[in-house]
Amino acid sequence: LEKEVAKLEKDVEDFKNSNGEQAEQYLAAAEKDLVAKKAELAEAKIKAATKKAELEPELEKAEAELENLLSTLDPEGKTQDELDKEAAEAELNKKVEALQNQVAELEEELSKLEDNLKDAETNNVEDYIKEGLEEAIATKKAELEKTQKELDAALNELGPDGDEEETPAPAPQPEKPAPAPAPKPEQPAPAPKPEKTDDQQAEEDYARRSEEEYNRLPQQQPPKAEKPAPAPK
Repeated sequence: LEKEVAKLEKDVEDFKNSNGEQAEQYLAAAEKDLVAKKAELAEAKIKAATKKAELEPELEKAEAELENLLSTLDPEGKTQDELDKEAAEAELNKKVEALQNQVAELEEELSKLEDNLKDAETNNVEDYIKEGLEEAIATKKAELEKTQKELDAALNELGPDGDEEETPAPAPQPEKPAPAPAPKPEQPAPAPKPEKTDDQQAEEDYARRSEEEYNRLPQQQPPKAEKPAPAPK
């Protein structure tokens, strides 16, 4: 509209500088069009100002939201995908550490149970005590194997770029009677123990009662062979 008004104003000036009856007619028509166009332009400006006033609060709100969003962006300029990946890796590292500590704890518990069973067999204690220890050992081995598999899966998911090194799977344990337990590996710093399930607690209670009963039994020593009487000289 502003361009149209400017053109009409120029036409009016041109017609004013022209001579003749026809020029006067064109001038009158151009002036009439100019008045109408100026009125239209004024109305459009009023509507635009009104619309701007209506949109001003929404515009201010949008600017505030944008400013707030920019303030929450990572200062290092990392994308959300990168931040999500780092958070996932940190969570996975935490899981790996917890599983490693759990494996070490289970290995220590298994070694103690095997020592108790070996002592029970050496001292010929009641069969039900040995059976209880054997059952506890079998359950502990199954739990250790399951936890080791979870650890291996977590290490594989962590990938070669992770800080952790993959822990080899434990060698298969021979059936009883078992050989002397292997030297215990150096244990990492203990982590907070995970909550035990009812089944695990029941196993430990059973194994502890078996061990207590065994410790209360008198240690049986094989009878000494009688020495033959000396031959008469």
